[in-house]
Amino acid sequence: MRGPKPAYPIQLTAEEAKRLQHLIRAHSTPQTLAVRARIILTANAHPEQSNQQIASSVGTTDRTVRTWRARWVTTHSLADAPRSGAPRRFSPSGAGASHRHRL
Repeated sequence: MRGPKPAYPIQLTAEEAKRLQHLIRAHSTPQTLAVRARIILTANAHPEQSNQQIASSVGTTDRTVRTWRARWVTTHSLADAPRSGAPRRFSPSGAGASHRHRL
């Protein structure tokens, strides 16, 4: 085994594994979410593999694997963490674009 033993072992219930498999197979799943699901499923199926080995099989970096293993263990979620800073003052759809400042 290459690399140190992962700090966050993954153990999925049958329902969690089924839900993640469904995410991977769905054509409407965003690619980032599918990669996260593959990371968790691979870590569950191969607990002896290092983060580097999982990253290589999934096609990502070991840093990404570490991040999502830790996030899964703490939150059981594949969602992005909340952004820091003040909330947006306008919607990203551009709805506020017609209200420009006039000098």
